Amino acid sequence: MLNKNFRLASVLSIAGAALAVLSVTGCSMQSSAPASSVAGSNFSGQIMGGGQPIANANLQLYAPSTNGYGAASAPLFTRGVTSDANGRFNFTGAYTCPSPSTPVYLTITGGNPGLPAGTNNTALALMGLLGYCGDLTPSSFFVINEVTTVAAVWALSPFMLDYAHIGTSSTNVQGLSNAFATAQLLVDIRTGRAPGSAPSIALVPTAEINTLGAILASCVNSNGSTSPSAGCGRLFTAATPFGGHTPTDTIAAALAIARNPGNNVNALFNRASTIGSFTPLLAYAPPDWTISLDFVAPDFQQPYDLAIDSQGNAWVLAQGTTSPGSSNISVLSSTSGVIGSYPQNGAAYGHMAIDPYDGPWLTNNAYNSVARLGSSGGVASGNYNSGGIVGPGPIAFDGYGNVWVGNNNATVTKLNASGSSGINFPTNGASAAVDIALDPFGAIWMTDSGADQVEVLSNNGAAGTGSPYSGAGLSGPFGIAVDSSGGAWVANNTANSLSHLTGSGTAVAGSPYSGAGLSSPVDLQVDGLGNVWVVNTGNSSVSEFLNTGIAQSGGAGYGSSMLYNPFRAAIDKSGNVWVANLGTTTAGTGMITEIVGAAAPVVTPASVAIRNNALNQRP
Repeated sequence: MLNKNFRLASVLSIAGAALAVLSVTGCSMQSSAPASSVAGSNFSGQIMGGGQPIANANLQLYAPSTNGYGAASAPLFTRGVTSDANGRFNFTGAYTCPSPSTPVYLTITGGNPGLPAGTNNTALALMGLLGYCGDLTPSSFFVINEVTTVAAVWALSPFMLDYAHIGTSSTNVQGLSNAFATAQLLVDIRTGRAPGSAPSIALVPTAEINTLGAILASCVNSNGSTSPSAGCGRLFTAATPFGGHTPTDTIAAALAIARNPGNNVNALFNRASTIGSFTPLLAYAPPDWTISLDFVAPDFQQPYDLAIDSQGNAWVLAQGTTSPGSSNISVLSSTSGVIGSYPQNGAAYGHMAIDPYDGPWLTNNAYNSVARLGSSGGVASGNYNSGGIVGPGPIAFDGYGNVWVGNNNATVTKLNASGSSGINFPTNGASAAVDIALDPFGAIWMTDSGADQVEVLSNNGAAGTGSPYSGAGLSGPFGIAVDSSGGAWVANNTANSLSHLTGSGTAVAGSPYSGAGLSSPVDLQVDGLGNVWVVNTGNSSVSEFLNTGIAQSGGAGYGSSMLYNPFRAAIDKSGNVWVANLGTTTAGTGMITEIVGAAAPVVTPASVAIRNNALNQRP
């Protein structure tokens, strides 16, 4: 086994610090104080709705739960707190911090949004993520409005049932903390305006965020009537998903839109209020209401592969910029941008996987080998080339720490965890594996586009019963991902479809699936609830299917306004979907897209999910 302390130490120390920053107070998310309750400091702010102060609104400060996803949050105020006639609040001694490092958020319900005296909009609900409780000081000032609500809801969607039920498991506190930080990239809660504190290489969809805020304002800046012709009634009707529940407040409406971003897009766009101070606004309805960050930098040119580490950083394998035939490895933090970049001169790396200790392993076509990078970004201990590696392609880890490599012929190589020895197995296929994945039982699944089939080997290299598998709608199979039952999902590039195979290689009832914007799909990932996310090169979109095969995304998929020839995808422990794009918005650069809070969180890196038998499970 690898040394348990092996990792890219310098990068991860920076990454940990980067992920620990919440810009709302200018302080670190990590507090040096002991994890015990302390008196909460006073802080102040203003509540705005539709550009108007909200008077007599009820405030509540909550701490998210660590007892499970969507578990009841803990209300912290010990007495009633309301806003004044100008929508302002300032209080002392109203709460106790469970610990200085407890993240907290503020909710606003009811109140008068600048209408005649005595008005109370009971459908009004707004929120903002304040940061860590111990970082709140008398100088902390926050503006809570519709766009802070949008940022909070989209980032926390994977953890949220409603505004009083936001939580995570005790083993994914970091995922929730990272989501809090992501919200601050979108909107600055100190000013209530977009964009927030995103790094300079990030493109924030400010006009879309503002438009979503204006959509909520159509209800917020009203008397709260839910009649069919009233602002709230029209918003709630448009936000109601097919077969779902009708929202009863504006936070619930925002959550319904975030969870169903392709639902009633035009109807929602037409609800945008012209009252208020949100500018700029979208001139036309977008394809969907997903919110994405595009990170654009020279380090990402022509990205070949993408993986997420234990800290939530995206590792990008891209074309090198220093010399012909070289590669570049970079580490992207959504809060800080590129926190590590490692040119690999003379190394034509093609695929990447991260081991359980956050060490990146890469296949090297030029030397018919596999390399493991060390803390300085160089090759840690030479290139591993035992076991008959030839033109290595896709790479993945099994639950025993072994490294599996698909070769450019009908073979696959299994390296031990140290890379020192390996063995070559025939795949019984007709051509090289395009993609590989390991199931919970240690078997390796491979897509063979040349033969329109999937091959399966046991962990000792024996062909799976009935393998290779054909039929089942397989047509130009590219990306493959296994599910927790031991079956597999396959993206069919030439058929614009998605196949779901049982562990014995037969088609699950109803498979193959089509629609949802599938168009020349090349890659796919399965999230923590078993839902499938597929990357489409044909229409530059991402498709979502439930684990039952029911299409969730519309006919155009999701994200087409932000994606440019997407090629690879990964999901992190906050539920963000990361996409590597072969295209870009700026010449001489490459682009990585983060679709905020769209999926269910997963265990990262993927090698840990395999090792812990936690595939398709939330951490």
